[in-house]
Amino acid sequence: MKQRIVILALMLVLAASAWADKYAGEIFRMGAGVRNYALGGCGVTDSDAFGLAYWNAALLQEVTDNRFEMMHAEEYDGLLSYDTFSAVWGKKTKFSVVVTRIGIDDIPLTKVNDPSVDPSYQNRPYAYKHVNTSDMVLYAGMSRKIGNYVLGITPKLAYRDLAEETGFGFGADLSTYFDFTPQWRLGLRLRDFFTTQVIWSNDTVESVNPGLDVEVRNHLMLPVINRNASWYVNVETYTEGREEAATTSLGSLSLDYHAGMALDVHQRVTLLAGYDVENLTAGLSLDFDHFSVNYGFEHNAELDNSHRVSVSMRL
Repeated sequence: MKQRIVILALMLVLAASAWADKYAGEIFRMGAGVRNYALGGCGVTDSDAFGLAYWNAALLQEVTDNRFEMMHAEEYDGLLSYDTFSAVWGKKTKFSVVVTRIGIDDIPLTKVNDPSVDPSYQNRPYAYKHVNTSDMVLYAGMSRKIGNYVLGITPKLAYRDLAEETGFGFGADLSTYFDFTPQWRLGLRLRDFFTTQVIWSNDTVESVNPGLDVEVRNHLMLPVINRNASWYVNVETYTEGREEAATTSLGSLSLDYHAGMALDVHQRVTLLAGYDVENLTAGLSLDFDHFSVNYGFEHNAELDNSHRVSVSMRL
């Protein structure tokens, strides 16, 4: 029974835009990569992220290496799968690509032999069809330095397959950052800045309202243990009137909060922890020369725990 309720909830999340513009942009808010997931959903100021096309393409100006990551996630006790491929490459000019797939596979659709009678032992439901629901999104990030400022832009394309209907989405994010000192950084990401559109096969057209992420990062050397640590605080602003679905509701505006910490306990080991809206997160990265193995975890009391694992490479 519990699994059926969770499946229904996840289907509603995936298919929310079929009924309401308010949640049409949920497929663009799943994050990218294990590191930033374990940091509580912080990444707008994190130049160590692999999915810079998703988080903040302007930070490509800070990158000197090429990096790649393959991630697999089991969300909500394994009922939803989330896979991503992230890449940052280039010599003089860096580019970033993130490809994601969100899906629930083999969902049974049921009916009874006699629909005029309530289901019972004699009129038991049976599966007449199995369907899949999935969303695929491509993010392509690039950056440009304009005077003393850096601007990042990330065009994004989406393909949605929700059992009986399909749809295409297109939009873009703008991002930038400011380094006040070597320790303090401010990052900004304007999501869906020209209102992302989702066009469905049934001729429905939906809009994803713009939103703003504001994030602060502080880098410091911890006393006594003499280890590097970074702290992140992120505020997400929505313009959809989410009301009770938001942490803080201000009429048509609403706010959600994130926080994270990364601690280098060893030159090859990084511990991660965070707060993602109402859930606690944690993670671990193990480095082996050019390769890393990464694990992230989120505790969710309502929809069970989620796990993300990735293999990454830096060249």
